[in-house]
Amino acid sequence: MSTVQKVRRLKEVPDGDSAVGQLACALRRTRAALGLTQAQAGDAIEMSTSTVQRAEAGDVAPRKCVVDGYVTKLGLDSEEAERLYREATRPPGRQRRPLTQAPSPPMVSTPDELGRALARAWEEDNRPSMQTMEDRVAAVRDADESQKRYPFLSRSAAYRISHRQQLPSSVDQLQSYLYACRVKERRFPVWIKAYHRVKEREKEEATAKKAAAREERSRWRKWGSSSSATLIMLRAGLQPSEPFPRSDTAPWTAQCVSCGLISRFRLSAVRQGHACPRCATPPS
Repeated sequence: MSTVQKVRRLKEVPDGDSAVGQLACALRRTRAALGLTQAQAGDAIEMSTSTVQRAEAGDVAPRKCVVDGYVTKLGLDSEEAERLYREATRPPGRQRRPLTQAPSPPMVSTPDELGRALARAWEEDNRPSMQTMEDRVAAVRDADESQKRYPFLSRSAAYRISHRQQLPSSVDQLQSYLYACRVKERRFPVWIKAYHRVKEREKEEATAKKAAAREERSRWRKWGSSSSATLIMLRAGLQPSEPFPRSDTAPWTAQCVSCGLISRFRLSAVRQGHACPRCATPPS
């Protein structure tokens, strides 16, 4: 009489969202993708079946040699394995700080969004030191002549970019920074596109700002001088306390000659009859 071997159904990982649970799920997925049982996986990585079972149970973090076996023998991504193992074995009390909220590179369109996305890339790599980042780029340049496209990344530049104090000065520096954060090179093109979008937007905004400034200067040249603006304020019962800001929409500090209130006024509003808020209506 033939016998049918029962396949033991694995229990669900107790806490799939925890660091240990995520590592256990990654080990399970890697084994399942090859169609191996836990016993067969144990033979492949030269460990006992019980060791594989404990590693995939998600109750405690497995030993590093077990995770390394999944990497070398079963094809688990080495970067993912290192990150998950590092999180799973992090000592209590040293919980990971919250990650910067940032859009994915394809959604980036502003300098602020790009800065936050770059900061998050550094944080997702467990915030390597600036010296480590500099050394990673230097090492790849020294090891392979074809990697000379990665320019030197100084510790100060790495710090300013990772802490959102500046954006990369060029596409080459962007690539060096991403490499230092161990972002996979196949992801570089989407980051480069995001960088170009941001730079194009900065250029458009700078052009618009210059055009607005030219228009403002042209408008006030027609008035003759700032004395015309001062006269409008005086007629409204307001004595300017500082030089004219050369814009009818910029705040201008002045004092009401009737009640003594010192406030900030916009010339465009004063021209429309809005003067001292305390007096309600400008003096005649």
